[in-house]
Amino acid sequence: MRAADAARPARTSISQRRPRNAGASKQALLNAAQRLFGQDGFERTTVRDIGELAGVDHALIARYFGSKADLYIAAVVAEAVGDQPRPYGGLEDMAGALVVRMDEHGLGPVMQALIRSDTSDQIREAAQAHIARRMVDPMVSDMTRRGVDGAQLRSEIVVSALLGILIGRALGWLDELKGVPRERLVALVTELLLQE
Repeated sequence: MRAADAARPARTSISQRRPRNAGASKQALLNAAQRLFGQDGFERTTVRDIGELAGVDHALIARYFGSKADLYIAAVVAEAVGDQPRPYGGLEDMAGALVVRMDEHGLGPVMQALIRSDTSDQIREAAQAHIARRMVDPMVSDMTRRGVDGAQLRSEIVVSALLGILIGRALGWLDELKGVPRERLVALVTELLLQE
C-alpha cells in the first residue's frame, strides 16, 4: 500500500450506500468532492473516487453538477462562500455583495480560475459557466422582463466591466479605486454601468 493511499479516507462499499434521496446524494457528492479535491487536487481525483466516498453512484455527478469540473467549481465555491445563491436584486445589490466579498476575502476560487494562466481549460469553462449562471443570467432575465433591448449583450458587458473593476480593486492596480469607500464605489458602478 502506498503512503498516499493510506492517507486517503475510507471508501463506502456498495452495500453501505445511502438510500435514494436527491438532496442528500447531491450534498454527499459535494462533501466528498471538497474533501478529495482538497486532499488530492483536481487531476488526481476521479469521479469514481468521489462517488465511492459519497456512497452514491458516481454517475449522479453528471445529473447534479454537469461534469467533474463543474463539481470542482461548486465544491470550492461552497467551501469558500456558501452555496446559496443570492436572489437577483439588481446591479447595485450584486455589486455591493461582490465588493464586500472581494474586500473581505480577496479573489475567490472562481475569479482565480478565470484569470490564472495555469487553470485547466475544463475548470476555466466551468468557472465561466458559473459566472453566467450566477450573474449574467439573472440580469438578462430582469432586463428581458423590463423590455430592455439587447439584454444578453448588455448583461455580459456590465458583468465583464464589474469583474474588471473588482479585480483592479483587489489587486490594487489604481490608487483611487483601491481606496474608495465601498458605498461610493457601488454607487459609481451602478451609475456608470446601468444606463439603459
